[in-house]
Amino acid sequence: MQKIVSKYVDQDDALHPFDTPDYYEWWYLDAVFENGYSCALSCFWRTSYQDSHIPLIIIDIYPPDGKRIRGAEGFDYKDCRASLEKCDVVLGKNYIRQEEDIYKVSLHAENIGVELVYKSLLPGWKWTRDGLMKNNADGIQGWINAIPRADVTGNLFLGNEIVPVKGQGYHDHNWGNVEMSHSFAGWGWGRMYDPKYTFVYGWFVPFDRDMPILPSLYVARESETIFASPSVNGKLSGEVVHEESGNPLPTDILIQGKSADVQVSCHLHIISVIEHIKTGPDKGGFMTNYYRRLNKYEASIVVDGESDKVTGEALNEYVMLGHQC
Repeated sequence: MQKIVSKYVDQDDALHPFDTPDYYEWWYLDAVFENGYSCALSCFWRTSYQDSHIPLIIIDIYPPDGKRIRGAEGFDYKDCRASLEKCDVVLGKNYIRQEEDIYKVSLHAENIGVELVYKSLLPGWKWTRDGLMKNNADGIQGWINAIPRADVTGNLFLGNEIVPVKGQGYHDHNWGNVEMSHSFAGWGWGRMYDPKYTFVYGWFVPFDRDMPILPSLYVARESETIFASPSVNGKLSGEVVHEESGNPLPTDILIQGKSADVQVSCHLHIISVIEHIKTGPDKGGFMTNYYRRLNKYEASIVVDGESDKVTGEALNEYVMLGHQC
């Protein structure tokens, strides 16, 4: 099987503090539930995308009709703490806490909330020994994938309504000592949860759009990681101008990786943009255009000469970063 880039340890998902003005750090989780609900959760120790860099939680809950319900709350650092040893983050009464292969999540803001338990099904991974995506004169950017896939149970809170949920989830963690826009022009990211296979992929949008992309790719078969590489072949093709933002977006993504005994090829075709969020700073700095997109995928996997093929639909994320005057 493909040799994993580096062994993941609990400390990779702990706090990574810097004393630079633009230091940011956040923990992200999401889940898709059997009853048609889904959620995306962000817990910022220091926010990016705004000048204040305050501790902040953002809760996005999507009912079966797909219309987002959002709650957000900022905090004073005197009411917050975070461990340097593992994921144990507390903002006010909210927390994300690791206990072995279990993550307990309790986040509430603006009359909505979640109380969820994530039971990890696969080991965490990182694409470098120190978890850094970028480490050069332009700055440091870190990312680790603590939970490629988990069973998730618990409750969603929507006003006075409590919605029991059960499904599948994901968790990763980002940090850096400078704004992301110093290191790349954006990123693409997503994963596919087939009953047998798990795929997680991502790439940076280079400043020179004519440069090739070099995605990271993680693949597991049932409970075993079979491929994990920080750099594989990638190609973007097709282009559609998003009407609301006026930005051109790629419609087809090809990601291919190969090791001595595993070969993987994933083709994604974007069906639609289901959400567009434009965020900007309070004063100067950089802005983002975030696109949440639905895609069809076809993936072929060859392990020790035995071939398999899977198809399905999944969500894809495309983010464009830039500076405002």
